[in-house]
Amino acid sequence: MNAGIKTAMKFAMKLSLDMKSIIVLILFSALLSNAAHAVKLYKWVDAEGNVSYQDQPPQKGQKFEEKSFSESGTNTQRNADVGREKAALKSPVTLYIAPKCDSCDLVRTVLDLYRVPYTQLDVEDNPDAQKKLIKAAGSVRVPSLTVGDSVVNGFNRNKIEDALREHGYPINITENQ
Repeated sequence: MNAGIKTAMKFAMKLSLDMKSIIVLILFSALLSNAAHAVKLYKWVDAEGNVSYQDQPPQKGQKFEEKSFSESGTNTQRNADVGREKAALKSPVTLYIAPKCDSCDLVRTVLDLYRVPYTQLDVEDNPDAQKKLIKAAGSVRVPSLTVGDSVVNGFNRNKIEDALREHGYPINITENQ
């Protein structure tokens, strides 16, 4: 039994409340105890050095980091989170990078600012990632960002924001804090 419900029952018994009041108090306690859920985000690096951030853990045997985030917050935050989740399912984001790439770091910073979930693929010495990038963008150039079927080559914050907005990602900073 939930600790909040147990506490409510003890409190109700001390006050000698009738059964209807006890039930209302227990239901209210249960509702409050479930109000703040935790959302988990998993980060892992595959054998080729590609970093992934997902809401599901990787395959068994793969090392990963797990972070929990509270869902409690303002309605604006919850709306932004819901919008972000819907957009991520419909139009996943992939960032193609190379090591020691300052422009890649800038794109990553913009994505992190707006809390956009994305998969990062390092194209250096990774023929599979290079093939994916050529298929998506027509050439191997970093940084390259795909948002659904949209492609942004290089760092251009306005173009990145336009692509995110076009695919339903909330990009208003006040919605993401």
